[in-house]
Amino acid sequence: MKGIFIIILLALMLSNASFAQTCDYRVEIMADGEEFKKEDFKWRMMATKIDGKSTNITGTAEIKSDGKTIKSYKPWTSASISRQKTSSEYSPNLKPGEYEIKAMIEVECDDSDMENNKDTKKITIEGEKEETTASKSKSEDIEAENKDTANNEINKQAETKQATPNPMQKAAKPIQDEDITIQSTNKNPKNQAIPLATANAVKNTENIYISSSEKAKSLIMVFLLALSILLNIVLIWKR
Repeated sequence: MKGIFIIILLALMLSNASFAQTCDYRVEIMADGEEFKKEDFKWRMMATKIDGKSTNITGTAEIKSDGKTIKSYKPWTSASISRQKTSSEYSPNLKPGEYEIKAMIEVECDDSDMENNKDTKKITIEGEKEETTASKSKSEDIEAENKDTANNEINKQAETKQATPNPMQKAAKPIQDEDITIQSTNKNPKNQAIPLATANAVKNTENIYISSSEKAKSLIMVFLLALSILLNIVLIWKR
């Protein structure tokens, strides 16, 4: 009987000891609102004991934007807490945009409610949101591509213009000799012009005249030679 009583007593003592280690702590993000100007945003995190005895606590926090961690914090590492603990005030100087703050705590006791060991808060920093590096790079690539396309179009238009004959040039007729006029070289105040065809006709007439004169001279020489021969024959015959 004594053995059974001792076992029951030990079980009760162990049960009380385990119950004594049970606790409940929560974390809370402290910020005055959800929308802030860039220079006005400040925040803290606070851990509070709801039930149980004092213990040690470790706290961490992070600020995220588009799933990426922008800032990280660790205000406590195995720090003792009896009732409440508040971090320093943070001024992260964030760029305009939307952010999410996450805070978490871990305690060295059997926390009966793990749901309140985490807290999340969404905030907005007012102002025009700046483009990310990827967006800027994409915009620059599109702009460069559009510029290349425009240059190619200009080059094609220039090549087409060079390849297409000028209608004025195509319509222009070759200049004929008869269309050219020769200005007289005399000191005539009227500066009359003689058509090239007329000049050619004058030259041809002169050539014909020169040729006729030369032929007449040749005929006269032949006639005189023949006459001389006949005279010689007559003289010889009379003798």
